[in-house]
Amino acid sequence: MKALTRADVFTRLTNERGKPLRMLRWWHDALVALDKPDVREILLWLVRQAGKSQFLAAVGASELLTVRDSYTIFVAASAEQAQAIFARKLRKPLERLAREMGMAGALNFTQRGIAVPELGSALEVIATNESTVPGRTVTKLIIDEARYINDETYAVLAPSCIGAGGQMLIASTAGPPRGFFYELTQNPTPETFLYRGDVNENPEADAAVVGFVQRRLALISPAAARRELGNEFADDGAELIPAGLIDAAIDDRLGELPASSLPAFAFLDLSRKADLTSLVVVVVGPPQRPEAGDHVICASVMTWNPKENPTGETDFAAVRDALSRLPVRFPALRKILVDEGAEAGTVLPYAKSHARLSLLVEGFTGSVASNQQLWSALVARLNAQTLSLPRHERLLNELRGLRREEFAFGSKWRVVDSSRRFHRDVSLALAGAVLAAGETQRCPHCTAPDCEYPFPPFGLADSDYVREWVKLHTPAPVIPERVVIEISDEQWAAMSPEEQSRYEVVQE
Repeated sequence: MKALTRADVFTRLTNERGKPLRMLRWWHDALVALDKPDVREILLWLVRQAGKSQFLAAVGASELLTVRDSYTIFVAASAEQAQAIFARKLRKPLERLAREMGMAGALNFTQRGIAVPELGSALEVIATNESTVPGRTVTKLIIDEARYINDETYAVLAPSCIGAGGQMLIASTAGPPRGFFYELTQNPTPETFLYRGDVNENPEADAAVVGFVQRRLALISPAAARRELGNEFADDGAELIPAGLIDAAIDDRLGELPASSLPAFAFLDLSRKADLTSLVVVVVGPPQRPEAGDHVICASVMTWNPKENPTGETDFAAVRDALSRLPVRFPALRKILVDEGAEAGTVLPYAKSHARLSLLVEGFTGSVASNQQLWSALVARLNAQTLSLPRHERLLNELRGLRREEFAFGSKWRVVDSSRRFHRDVSLALAGAVLAAGETQRCPHCTAPDCEYPFPPFGLADSDYVREWVKLHTPAPVIPERVVIEISDEQWAAMSPEEQSRYEVVQE
């Protein structure tokens, strides 16, 4: 078999219609990155119909024909797409190339793959619904339209590159602001080549048609127009919380606070087997915005996964222990709401008999009305930008996947997880803690976060601390505005002594 270079393949290979490939500007940049040993992943974030699949197929073909012992996996979102890519963009162009170069016998074709025995190289096209794990170490992992491919598939396939120091080539148009492709593009590393194209550079695309489709699509779904033709990660508008509000609330300085003297509020969501048990604590501090009365900070997120326990059930002893330590960690703990669902008996009786928890614990009964109130409290805080969140992966993924679903002819609504990957566990506990915190009224006379004006602090009435507090918090007397009126001597004489005492006489 004649030795080929990657440039030979790209210049000789044809598209599905038998025409030579037309090199786009971004192709050159991506190909340079492809052969850099320090580039581990190539992310191509491009608008629709910009030549992504054709480029990926050409890369797969060049890897097959030029790299000895290479094994390339090409991942498509569905079996139909995988079959179309293999037949139209790989098999036919490669058969045509092999005939022209007199090496037709060098390629072995299967139902979904191609092998070059002389080089020991192979290429296989798989779909995400085929539960396929590579049989050997992958040197090139190619993923097309990654927005349609779930995180579990990426999690299974990505480690297959480890053995050979393989490289990942992932391309897609923007989708909703979640999923592995969104996270990768938002968090590139020094070993990442990221190319974002907001304009369709495909010479086959008619600019007038693109503009027309964009205008018409924007009438039906502005979010779809932003995704497909503007290449922006955008939701369809049914999301409970816009992605921008979630991102604005993230504070990378936050983590699991060991303790805080600020007023604290908590919510405990319980589950025995199916879901996480979650305990979230928020603290209320001074306002961070001039127009706000206070600011809520997510101080602690604790979860218990029943699947990680040998019994397959939540370790409620550990949950009770964590609950008992809250008054120590947060001396100004004010309220703990506990889910009164089926598992309430594992915690509530214990908390009610606990010396430091009994006056703080309240049951929370989930209903359509109470859940609307709970989620509304969280949304209100995020809209007002008076809530700070840590970069807790599970919490943020849950928040991004929440959707509002209306029923009863639009008179009621509930919150669901549209991603179908997470139950509303940690996010529910956060919303409950925010609801428990409420809207703390700040003292108009001081900035102390624990001041409960108009009630004086607990202590001896004659102590210096209490006297200073009373002095600072005693409102200044209100001096009425003086109004000057003129009356005659006869009118003055006609007044009774009581009426005259209400006036101050000024002689001119």
